[in-house]
Amino acid sequence: MEIYNSLCKKSTGEIEFMQDKYSLLNLEGLSDVVIKLLDMLEKVGVWVVTPKGAYKDFEEAIEEYKKYIMNDDSLPILEKTRKYAQARKELKEYINKGKIISYAVNDIKKDAQTYNVDEEWLMYFFDSAKNISDDKMQRIWGKLLAERVNGKRGITKRLINIFSMIEQQDIELFCMLCAMSFKHFNDKEGVYPLIYIRNHPAYYNKYGIRRYNLAQLDNLGLIEYDTHRNFVLPAIVPTLLYDEYIIDLESNFRINTGNVRFTEVGKVLYNMTQIVIVEDFLTNCKEIWDKMGIKY
Repeated sequence: MEIYNSLCKKSTGEIEFMQDKYSLLNLEGLSDVVIKLLDMLEKVGVWVVTPKGAYKDFEEAIEEYKKYIMNDDSLPILEKTRKYAQARKELKEYINKGKIISYAVNDIKKDAQTYNVDEEWLMYFFDSAKNISDDKMQRIWGKLLAERVNGKRGITKRLINIFSMIEQQDIELFCMLCAMSFKHFNDKEGVYPLIYIRNHPAYYNKYGIRRYNLAQLDNLGLIEYDTHRNFVLPAIVPTLLYDEYIIDLESNFRINTGNVRFTEVGKVLYNMTQIVIVEDFLTNCKEIWDKMGIKY
């Protein structure tokens, strides 16, 4: 879906993963900060750009290793099988990490500084990233790495831990919530999803937003979801922005925003998302505001 693709969109001039060479990156033309990052990754044993010495075809090397193991008469058959399986697992992890790095390279700014990441954070990040094999999810993990190197606040171990548990359908749902959110006109950190699902479920259901999957995002820590009460805008009501529409809401009471709000971690992810506009969302909000006596 387009909504999901908004978060894992290809970068302009993207550096392609070298499918025929698992050593991965061509260092030619990479920025100084990327070279320093690669040096850091090698230093902590997370990932090495190429094996030292002559180029090796990894798949061929694995097959040779398999033959070596199987011909070792000193090993029991179960130990032979274990060693071979472990080698294939490590190769897969190497490729997964390499693809994530290649996607991150495209989003790392030339004026970024490697002091925004430390060795402990890198090891924690790649301990989870090594298991991500889906291409779209690898692109998202690449964005996380790039944003951290770029100095983005909020790319914490907690966020990494959430992403290690998140499924593709969770990302797609979250992106839909982003598409149904208003931004604070004067504060780029202010964002308000307007999801009135308790009293108006049919509209949200048609976009795949249901109570049970909102509860899942709540459990992950991306949103707060409460079917028993409504969240509200700040007492001093901010000017809101949706696409190019500027909206000032007025009411004699605190203005109800529905049953969902982003956590701090959710706000970080929102700011990484290229927002897609839902054509009838604003019309739906106005119909609900009319019933609630909110002027706009």
